[in-house]
Amino acid sequence: MMNFAEYNARLCDKDLQEYFQHLLLERVEKPHDETVKDQIAELQCLVLSKRLSGKAVIELRDQNKVAAELAEQGKIDESVILLQQILAICPEHYYAIYTLGVIAFEQGNFEEALDCFEHAFETNPFFTDSLLRIFDCSVCMGNTSKISGLVNKALNLQPNDPELLETKRHLEDGTYPERLEKLIKAPKEKETDIKDELLKLKAMLERGNSGEALEKLKSLIPSRSEPNRFSSW
Repeated sequence: MMNFAEYNARLCDKDLQEYFQHLLLERVEKPHDETVKDQIAELQCLVLSKRLSGKAVIELRDQNKVAAELAEQGKIDESVILLQQILAICPEHYYAIYTLGVIAFEQGNFEEALDCFEHAFETNPFFTDSLLRIFDCSVCMGNTSKISGLVNKALNLQPNDPELLETKRHLEDGTYPERLEKLIKAPKEKETDIKDELLKLKAMLERGNSGEALEKLKSLIPSRSEPNRFSSW
């Protein structure tokens, strides 16, 4: 298996069609190898289609990595500007579109994130991560009616892909992966916490402790000046 340095060298001066077929077999044998998955997607969308030169592919990939790192650091505006610059050069750059979706998803903007992930998948149906994120958004929004068709489309291209097969099983069983556990449970836990606090407030009022109840009520209402926080992935 080539590392990215070897892959980049080959990208610039050799035909990669045979290597692409080899990667599809590697994907089945090494389901957790992110390098294999990323190279498959990049070859399919940008290289074999001749949309970009090998040098341009490498440069834009590196810029996208910087944009993702900026977002992790909470520098969202800087990250978005860099991603927009990538898309100005290559509107079909599925990974830049995907990264915009990740930013929206981490901010809780699931509809906006879904639009980005669907666009990324339409641009490159070999990009497995976009399909997984579409599934995540659909689960978080409580509507998975459209995802089955997309999973089948992706499986037609990569019928043995382990992550796609796992996603199909989740759909059939009505379950979801561990990565969504916190997002699914958090709203329920928050609702329980609020009910508990309201019961305490009721008990204070019944005891005639109106002053204490007022202070408690103030603590339950967030300040309007409190800034929104971005939770990095």
